[in-house]
Order: sequence, then C-alpha cells, then structure tokens
Amino acid sequence: MLDPQARALLDLMIDKRVPPVHTLQPAEARRFYAERRAFTQPEPPAVAELRDLATDAGLALRLYRPAEGVLALLVYFHGGGWTIGDLDTHDVVCRTLALASGCAVLSVDYRLAPEHRFPAAVDDAVAAVRWARREAVALG
Repeated sequence: MLDPQARALLDLMIDKRVPPVHTLQPAEARRFYAERRAFTQPEPPAVAELRDLATDAGLALRLYRPAEGVLALLVYFHGGGWTIGDLDTHDVVCRTLALASGCAVLSVDYRLAPEHRFPAAVDDAVAAVRWARREAVALG
C-alpha cells in the first residue's frame, strides 16, 4: 500500500501534468523538478541566519543557522540523483532540518550530471566537507 503523502504527490503531479522525469532531458527535468517543489512545499520557515558562501574553488554553498552560538554542523547534499536539484529546490528542507535538529546546515550545490561526469559531484562533496572543516570556526 502506498503512503498517503506519496499518493497525494503523485496525484498532484498527474493533475499538474508533470511528465515522468525519466522521459525528459536534464534541463527539462530540472525545470519541472523546481516547479514541482515550488507548488508542493510550504512557505520557508525563518532561520536565525542564512548565508550564501563559496569555497575558494567557487563551489556554491548555503549556510542555515537556527540559532546563535556554537552549533554542530551538518553538511547536506540535496537529492535529485546527481542530475537535478540545487540550493533553491532544497531550501525549505534545509531550513526545516536546521530548526528541527538545532544544527547548522551547510547545503552544497555540487556539479550535476550529465554536463559534469562522474566523479565531479563526489569531488565537490569531498571538497565541501574539507572546506567546512577548515572554516568551522568562521561557520560557528
């Protein structure tokens, strides 16, 4: 039996005529994914601090802090099969995760396939964790 929330999402996708992602080219899949997230997510909850950052190599990151002071840090890699998704499509998830956990959340905008072949996304993930460790004091 399918979970009621999953059933509701599938019904909404049918109602909005969102084609199955496997039938789309990557650019189309990204557009539909962003649009779908926009009409299925609640308003973004407020966090104490939101900061767009970048590593020395230019990898985009977004820091969510639910409170002031020294916090544990969770490095977050958004969903999307390494092909779709970005900082904006997972903004509400990261805000909610930061607030619920009491941890700072560092979201990583890793390079996407197929434009960037394996292991580009993995390399970005490793670089982001290393950067976060180096910058831990500045991140709080």
